[in-house]
Amino acid sequence: MIPLRVTAVVHGGPDSIESTRIRSLSRGYPSDFLRVLFRQEGIYATARAWNRDIAKYPPDLLYILNTAAPGSLLAPWWRMRKSLRYILDTGDAVYEMARTSGIGAGWRLPLLWTFERLAQQHAEVIVVRGTRHRELLQSQGRRQVRVIRDGYAENQVVSPKSVEALRAKLGLTGRFVLGVMGSTILSPRLGICYGWDLIEALAQLKDLPVAGLIIGDGSGLPWLRERAQTLGVAGRIVFTGRIPYSDVPLYLRLMDTAFSTQTNNLPGQVRTTGKIPEYMAAGRFILASRVGEAELLLPEPMLIDYHGEVDLGYPVRVACRIRTLIASEDLRNLGATLPARVLEQCSYDNLALEWNRLINDLRE
Repeated sequence: MIPLRVTAVVHGGPDSIESTRIRSLSRGYPSDFLRVLFRQEGIYATARAWNRDIAKYPPDLLYILNTAAPGSLLAPWWRMRKSLRYILDTGDAVYEMARTSGIGAGWRLPLLWTFERLAQQHAEVIVVRGTRHRELLQSQGRRQVRVIRDGYAENQVVSPKSVEALRAKLGLTGRFVLGVMGSTILSPRLGICYGWDLIEALAQLKDLPVAGLIIGDGSGLPWLRERAQTLGVAGRIVFTGRIPYSDVPLYLRLMDTAFSTQTNNLPGQVRTTGKIPEYMAAGRFILASRVGEAELLLPEPMLIDYHGEVDLGYPVRVACRIRTLIASEDLRNLGATLPARVLEQCSYDNLALEWNRLINDLRE
């Protein structure tokens, strides 16, 4: 049977995480039957370019990466006007995330709600990254929802010498390193930023040779630096900024403990986050809030209760767990069991099989 002609639209460039996801998921799919379109300069230029390409190379199926403009607007239009089926691949409850965090809120909120509901309503299938997200959408009446988790960087070959050299370069030699990787976007409503709990926990551990490592950039970096200064731990934290995706396995091996914290509300519960599979593949001991997919992927000693949206007691509990971790080699060695676990759950070889099966299921 002839494969479906699939056009994937990516709300990012060729080096974006979205691009990595679709290229990795589509391995094994005939390349002559797959087109990948990237975002141009501006929404309107992107919409025009995508419309022209779809008219010139008509697909049987669209694959929309993430609920963002213009893809989330054009996809329902293509479906209603051109009878063009599409799959929506999303990792967040977009409206709820904007509402609870205050990021992109205000007058945009009704539009976000409308665009998200419209994109979901007309999708042939919705692909999500986490089990709780599927449960949420099914409770809202979305029948065709499939879970295809985030994957991880596949080249995990990192020499110990390169890790030690980078440790020395960053001033982390001889330190027990607490690390986090992600977009450091300040939430105006919650008054926190990704990485806040690491800094707060570090302030509880001044008597130990512990350091912090924050990988990523965003609007919250100045806030994190100021908070570290206020708590007297600025000299113990290294901010790397954004790093190339190919360098992720090396940088993650600097971490003795990797943080993955989600707020215990609807947006946090549906997020898998692509960081957990990356941490697992690198064999890091992970400290994660007991929220969403982390509870399904990680062993019990790596989970810590988190209450509500902003849990000011969470960093204290984290610091207590870190003290136990430093004192117990057996507990630290639990991180070495994670690569085998994540291989089954999140390797792109297995995720690609799921993706190809999904596309083949939609052939008429």
